Amino acid sequence: MKRFTIVATAAFVVAGTGLAFTEQGGRKIKEVLNGFKEATTVVSTTGTGTFQATINDDETEISYVLTFNDLEGDVRQAHIHIGHPQNQGGIVLWLCDSDAIPAPTESTPACTEDDPLNQRNGIVDGTLTEADVREQPGNGIAGAPTTTPGEFAEVIALVRAGKTYVNVHSVKFGGGEIRSQINNNLGDRVEHQH
Repeated sequence: MKRFTIVATAAFVVAGTGLAFTEQGGRKIKEVLNGFKEATTVVSTTGTGTFQATINDDETEISYVLTFNDLEGDVRQAHIHIGHPQNQGGIVLWLCDSDAIPAPTESTPACTEDDPLNQRNGIVDGTLTEADVREQPGNGIAGAPTTTPGEFAEVIALVRAGKTYVNVHSVKFGGGEIRSQINNNLGDRVEHQH
């Protein structure tokens, strides 16, 4: 009976996280974003969103799809930050940008790429690599200057440890309107690939 309890508990913990394994060995992430997950100030907003991503087998790329809906302010930018659920942290990867706040790399898609006239609803997709890593010296992460690749493996390790979060920023809520911790939220479920 004790062994069954341990196996059942382990299965529940794996199923409850936002991280799953694909048949090919890659990792698939699915998170739900809202204002109640914002920190250090909780935000009451109509805005919601999702972040789905796949880390490839050799962990050199993260392919992602970010959605945001019904934001109360026009979208300005979205990122992956380093930080605990109750804290704010530095930007380590850009997911999308705007003319008002451009990303430091030209490869970053516009937050309104699917509908340039709609500033409060959108779908953005892209692929992140070591070239997209932003320097965060306080966290020990080297960025991607032109002569050296960024420390992508370290960023992947932070994602796996639940020490990163996705944040969508708007004009109304410059610090972030909707957010979710990556792989550190038992309330969000992931659909397993078979």
